[in-house]
Amino acid sequence: MKSDSITVYTIGHGRHAWTDFLALLKKYEIAFLCDVRSAARSRWVQFNGAVLSENLLANRIGYEHLPECGGKTIAKPEDLAYGIERILELSAELKTAIMCSESQPLTNHKIPRANCHRIGLLSPLLKAKGAQRVIHILPNGDSIKVDESAAASIW
Repeated sequence: MKSDSITVYTIGHGRHAWTDFLALLKKYEIAFLCDVRSAARSRWVQFNGAVLSENLLANRIGYEHLPECGGKTIAKPEDLAYGIERILELSAELKTAIMCSESQPLTNHKIPRANCHRIGLLSPLLKAKGAQRVIHILPNGDSIKVDESAAASIW
């Protein structure tokens, strides 16, 4: 697959029940999930790395934890670059989503801001390195495309 046809999806697990989260992945036909949290842990047990990986595998969805893409711990530039390249490599072969914990990618302010590092950090890098489209899956099942360069961000 040529890099100009790469689409990367993003999703936040939020407080979803497992069945609701899985339904979102299936709606968008996601075949691989890249966990871009610094640590694959959550107070919601279904989103802890080992449990998540096992549940995804049972539903024929691949899983990889890429802590170098996490937003809570800033990775060395070369580590972050590796994570971005890995996401693009997977996305060129499989319908791939990157996941963190924030369910809403943008705030509800009059002028929306990046609510998570999927928009503020990763999406601009993915686009700069070859992703043509980044589509953000929302908790209600809708999706949006964002001009990440126009969204204020702390990243």
